[in-house]
Amino acid sequence: MTLPALNVQGGNYSNTTEKWKTPPLERKKQSHKIMLQKTSSLGRNEYIIYQYYKMIMTMQFLVNNRPYSTFSPLASELTFDLDKNYLFDLSYLGVIDVAGEKGHEFLQGQLSCDLREVTPKTMRQGAMCNLKGRVLALVDVLDWQGLHLILPNDLLTETQTSLAKTAMFSRVKLTDSQSCQLFGFYLQNSKDLIPFNRQLPQEHLSVVYESQHSCYSLGNGFYVYMIRDEAESTITTPFKQHQQFKGSLAWHERQLQQLNIQIYPESRGLLLPHRLGLQKSGHISFNKGCYKGQEIIARTHYRAKLKHEMKLLTMPASEPVFSGKALFSNDSAVEIGEIIDYCPISDEQLLVAASVKQPEL
Repeated sequence: MTLPALNVQGGNYSNTTEKWKTPPLERKKQSHKIMLQKTSSLGRNEYIIYQYYKMIMTMQFLVNNRPYSTFSPLASELTFDLDKNYLFDLSYLGVIDVAGEKGHEFLQGQLSCDLREVTPKTMRQGAMCNLKGRVLALVDVLDWQGLHLILPNDLLTETQTSLAKTAMFSRVKLTDSQSCQLFGFYLQNSKDLIPFNRQLPQEHLSVVYESQHSCYSLGNGFYVYMIRDEAESTITTPFKQHQQFKGSLAWHERQLQQLNIQIYPESRGLLLPHRLGLQKSGHISFNKGCYKGQEIIARTHYRAKLKHEMKLLTMPASEPVFSGKALFSNDSAVEIGEIIDYCPISDEQLLVAASVKQPEL
């Protein structure tokens, strides 16, 4: 895919027709040791790997104020051999466990996806919105040994607090899961490494599972694994041995290339789902009935003329960027859109997903 490049002109970013007032890539380095549990069962080679990864310095890039991890220099981290598969650290994500017989019924009135379609073999992606229809969080809904909501850690507390206000009336209990970890997987070669050496789900949003892990498909070769803590070394060690283990920044870049955007605390409650293209991604069911914000979302879908579309752009990384930053026309008088999400793709450039107003015909 060829992306439009934005050049610096007079302190603003512009292409042939538009200037872009900038928004923040803050890059923060935090060194910490990757903690791998050493047990008496480790062999010599495993112990060498343990010591090596124990010494690796993790660099964290802040997108808005959310830290994404990398385990190598940026250029290397975002380079993928076409004949190899990759595993990704997704520790920026957390899990809310939803317990209670009426868990599905409760979430049906809270999320934009249809919970009747969530089964042990099928997951759904949805949006949690406020009464004005603005998106508060994007969640993956998984039914594996109980019902789970998967979303970024920096949105977890506010999401749980908001849901808890009505959960008590449905006899549903919400807890922050402490026993699971999340990893991303990118399949490019069916003969290369596969987590647990088990079959992958074949269809978009389908799920396969065993006692220690569950895996669901996001399509286009991308999968998410939710595993029990005790299975961590089983899934990670082979990929670390072959230098095919990457941080969450690389996963974020791959997802952004698919226009799979993230909601941040900075953009929480700002935009309707249609501004984010969620009516095309399957996050919204228009047949499920009522949920919070449904009336406004349905009115937008059936009666409004949609004026914005999600676009991928590249921008220089020399000035601050943040989600929700307005984009302006050449004369800086007319707002034409805003930045939704972004990711560094080099020390000089950002990949940006923006909601851009389309020209009137």
